[in-house]
Amino acid sequence: MIERGFEGGALYYNLGNACFKQQKLGEAIYFWQKARQRLPGDPDIRENLELASLLVVDRIEVPADPLPLRWLDSAVHRLTIAQESWLVLLLFMAANGLVALHMLVKSPRLAFRALISAFTAGSLALLFTCSLTWKIYEKANRQEGVVIEQKADVRSGPGTENITVFAVHEGILLRIRGESGGWYQVSLPNGWSGWLQKNSIRVL
Repeated sequence: MIERGFEGGALYYNLGNACFKQQKLGEAIYFWQKARQRLPGDPDIRENLELASLLVVDRIEVPADPLPLRWLDSAVHRLTIAQESWLVLLLFMAANGLVALHMLVKSPRLAFRALISAFTAGSLALLFTCSLTWKIYEKANRQEGVVIEQKADVRSGPGTENITVFAVHEGILLRIRGESGGWYQVSLPNGWSGWLQKNSIRVL
């Protein structure tokens, strides 16, 4: 179905379930992450990823973000880019329609309400536009991948002749910062970085 161009969240979710039952933890996490990109608010996907994270061998110790930042990140990623685009369009149209109503109605009370409603809709449109802009920027500039090999060596350079600086295990999420030949330059949240063979990772 994926080869035919269908990439729905439910499909990726079920692929993740199938991989998990086959004890392919890395593949399961990859497909659940793909499902979450399309269904960001789905509780089953979130719970499966939380369960899977407990089974990942690697434990990366990083300071937790402040609570307000975590709330903001959760709010920003609650909608997909497509959903937020429609929301911005609808709010923009509503704001313009209310401005027109304000100019056309003769009742001062109704005109005032229309103006306040237009201001509210316009402010929400601006807020969601900022959120949408950040998502588009993040998608274009932030690339991540999931390790699917049971164990993979991260090297100091793109080639097996380079020394191994550390190892990662299946299921861990990595930031992809570059590529060279058959290698990706990757980094962990704690700042560790190196080069990993492309066949060890699935790009989200």
